[in-house]
Amino acid sequence: MTRREKAGGPAHVGLVKPLLDLADCYKHLGRFVDSGLLYQRALRIAARARRGDHPDLASIYAGLGSLEYAAGNWLRGEPFARKALRLRRQVLGRRHPLVAGDLTALGALLDRLGRHDEAAGLHQRALSILERECGRDDPSVAIVLGHLAAAPAAARLPDVAATLARRALDIQLAAFAPGHPEVGRAWGRLAAATARGRWPGKAVPMFRRALRILRATLGPDHPDVGVCWEQYSRALARVRRGAAAHAAARTSARIRDKIDAVNDEGVAVTGTVNPDDASFDLVTRRSPIHRLGVFAGEPIPANRKVIEYTGERIPAMEGARRWDPARSYLFQLTRRWWLDGAIGGSGAEYINHSCEPNINARILRGHILYFSNRPIEKGEELTVDYQYAHDTDEIRCHCGAAKCRGLMNLSREEARARRARRLRGRG
Repeated sequence: MTRREKAGGPAHVGLVKPLLDLADCYKHLGRFVDSGLLYQRALRIAARARRGDHPDLASIYAGLGSLEYAAGNWLRGEPFARKALRLRRQVLGRRHPLVAGDLTALGALLDRLGRHDEAAGLHQRALSILERECGRDDPSVAIVLGHLAAAPAAARLPDVAATLARRALDIQLAAFAPGHPEVGRAWGRLAAATARGRWPGKAVPMFRRALRILRATLGPDHPDVGVCWEQYSRALARVRRGAAAHAAARTSARIRDKIDAVNDEGVAVTGTVNPDDASFDLVTRRSPIHRLGVFAGEPIPANRKVIEYTGERIPAMEGARRWDPARSYLFQLTRRWWLDGAIGGSGAEYINHSCEPNINARILRGHILYFSNRPIEKGEELTVDYQYAHDTDEIRCHCGAAKCRGLMNLSREEARARRARRLRGRG
C-alpha cells in the first residue's frame, strides 16, 4: 500500500476508479489473479474511506462477482453478487439500470449453479427495468436476453431460447461493429441455443463465426474462446462429426490447461478473500512459500478467530476423487464430509502450510474456523500446518521454518501423539 493510500484522504479514494478499470481489463484478458488482487486493493481503500453503503463498494463487489463468473467459480461469486445488489439498492433504489445489471449478474451465477427458476425471475426483473429506463434496443437489454435464454434452454425449450438469443444478437449487431467481441459472444449464445434444438447442424456455422470473432478480438487462448470451442465440440458430436468434435474438444482442453486452475473442471484461481468470512483485514498476494498466500493487513492478537474455511460440501468419496496435492483445496470436515475450498471458498484455502504455523484450525458446530495461536504482526503471512496423513503420498515442504520437518505429512509418531492430545482434551 502506498503512503497516499494509508492517508485515507480524497486522493486516496480517487485511486478506486482506476484500480477498477485496470482490474476489469485484466479480467477481460483472462488474467484472473491480477484482476482479483486489484479488486481487493480497491475494496480495502473504499471500505476504509467510505461508509458501508457507498456506491464504490457496490461496484467493487459487482466486479468481484463478475470475476468469479469469468473464472468459473460460480459458488464463490454468488455472495459477492448478492452484496453488490443489496448495496446498490440501498443507494440507488430498486429501478436503477445499475441495479438491473446486478440482477443480471446474480442471475447468471445462479443459472450456472442450476437454479434456473430463481435466475429467470431475476433476469425478467432486470429486463423490465432496462426496457423502461434504456429502451428495448439498448445493448444492456441484449446481455439480459442472452442470459435469459439459458432458462428455457435448461427447461428443454430450445426454440424459445433461440428466439431470445436471436433478438440479443440483432441488438448487438445494431449497436456494435460485426467484429466486436460482444457480437461474437452473442453468436456463441445463439449457436449454443440452436445446437440444443431440432436442427443442431445450423449451429455449426454460427460457432465458426463466433470463434472467428472471439479469436481475433480476445486472442486464441482466451478462456472465452476455450468455452466456445467446448460448446462447438458438443454441437459437432450431435451431428455425428466425431473427428471434428474430438479436435475441437482437444483445442478447448489445451486452452483450459493454460489457465491457472484449481481443479480438472478448469475453475481458475482469482486470489480473492471474502471479507464477510474474515474477522480481520486480510490481504492476498504472491507468497515466498508457494504461489499465493494470505497476509495480515492489521495486527491480529492471539487466540482470535481469523477466518472461516468455506467451500463446497462434498461426500468423502468425491473428496478422494478430487484429491490432488498439487492444487487441491480440500479440508476434511468429518469422516463422511469434506469441504472443497476451490469451489465457493472464502480465501482461507490460499493460506499456506508451515511446520511452525501461526494459526490453527478448529471444527466447531460444523464450521472450520482458523484461530491465531500467537500475536501476528501486520504484513506477516498466515500459515497453518496441513498435517497430511503419514500413510498418504509424501508431499515435500518448503515453508522455510526453523523446525521444518521436510514434509507436509505427519510422521506416524506425530499423528499418534496428536490424536492422544485430542482425546485427552475431550476427556
